[in-house]
Amino acid sequence: MTVTDDNRQKASAEQCQDTGPVIESLLDTDFYKFTMGQLIFKKYPDVPVTYSFKNRTANILLSHHIKEQAFRDELEQVRTLGFRDEERAYLRSIKVSGEQLFCEPYLDFLKHVQLPPYQITITDNNFEVNITGKWSEAIYWETFILSILNELYYRSLMERYINTKKNDVVAEGMNRLQSKIALVKANPLLTFSDFGTRRRFSRRWHDKLIKELCLQLPKSQFIGTSNVSLAGKYAITPIGTMAHEMFMVMSGVMHEN
Repeated sequence: MTVTDDNRQKASAEQCQDTGPVIESLLDTDFYKFTMGQLIFKKYPDVPVTYSFKNRTANILLSHHIKEQAFRDELEQVRTLGFRDEERAYLRSIKVSGEQLFCEPYLDFLKHVQLPPYQITITDNNFEVNITGKWSEAIYWETFILSILNELYYRSLMERYINTKKNDVVAEGMNRLQSKIALVKANPLLTFSDFGTRRRFSRRWHDKLIKELCLQLPKSQFIGTSNVSLAGKYAITPIGTMAHEMFMVMSGVMHEN
């Protein structure tokens, strides 16, 4: 099934960018947060850690684009969220080699987990964020912070444009997406998965992108996404194993011992 040119042209800035909360579900994150999270829950739940965000793109001064209170409001929104029963049911349904991947004690832990507090400072017109807490709880902050900052930054850029220009930006995004889909189709041995959650233009654009890929490409080529929420929504494979944070924290744990 393919999407017609007429339908693609109907995509607008309003359809691809929202003014509501950036994060509306704790499943709107990378799959490896859960594969790592289960191991940490079982083996190292109380290990103290500190996660820190610093903007490495020095020429973009985030505080010039994002109001601190708007950033805080988004982080507070995340802290109000919990894992809903249907979200934990989806995690329970994920199997590897026919076996349930996530154990019941871990799923019960997720039912009651709350992300720990954060601290925001502004240095040289850029945000710095620090979160200190138990590894089993703090681990979930990483992708949310990055997704929030990216979307708030792009919202600020889009606010400078009139509606016609905003729609031109979206149309260009659609054109580039269709060109890449055509390239993949022309190379049937090419396979790929999506790992764009932390770098996305917006949650709604990410959703639209995954929908287009599912509609236009076979599962033999588009094999899945790291975004757990979108994997569940579009019945595709959630993909991810672990990140370098496992090696970083484990080296500290072993050094202490």
